[in-house]
This record gives sequence, structure tokens and C-alpha cells, in this order.
Amino acid sequence: MIDTKGIGRRIQRLRKEKGLTQEQVAEALDMSVNYLSNIETGRDICSTALLLGIANILNASMDYILGENLSYNKMNNTTGEQHALLAYMIGTLDEDECRHLRKYISLMRESSK
Repeated sequence: MIDTKGIGRRIQRLRKEKGLTQEQVAEALDMSVNYLSNIETGRDICSTALLLGIANILNASMDYILGENLSYNKMNNTTGEQHALLAYMIGTLDEDECRHLRKYISLMRESSK
């Protein structure tokens, strides 16, 4: 079963973080504001193509938007939403920030041995 409410929450959160209105996103995707509102509230689900368009506008991965709906996230992390959020955050880092994060993760793993 698809968690349309979870997908909608993540889309809405991303849209607001980007400072975009429903009108701006809807216009960019040539869809109605009402339809986008229904997606964000979980009352409706859109096609894969439209979901990909939303992901591109919001600079997010499909993995993040789909969250716990992906069996990969369920199998590899009991809190799929947290895993997806972390993957999204990593995707927004520049090269220097990624290098620092890799060092931090290495240090964290070494200290837990």
C-alpha cells in the first residue's frame, strides 16, 4: 500500500523549504493548484512522470519523496523516513562538505569500535 500522506508531507516540506508556493510549483508543472494540494494532503497520487517533475523542481530524489514506500528503505532502516531525509540532505552537499562528512563518519565508526 502506498503511503500517499507521507509522500504528500515530504513534497510539502520540500516545497516550503525552497520557499515555493503551490501556485509556483503547479505552474511549472502545468497542473492545477487544486491537484497539487490533493497530492500534498495525500488525497491523490500522481503519475511517476509528474512525481519525477516534482522531484526535479524541488531538487529531491525519488527515494526521499517515496520514503518508506520503498522496500529498500524498509529493509535497510526501520525508520525509512529518516534514511530518506539523510539521503536527501547528503544530496544537497557540495564536494567539500561531502569530504568533511566522510571524515566525520570514519571518525565516528572508529570511535565506536
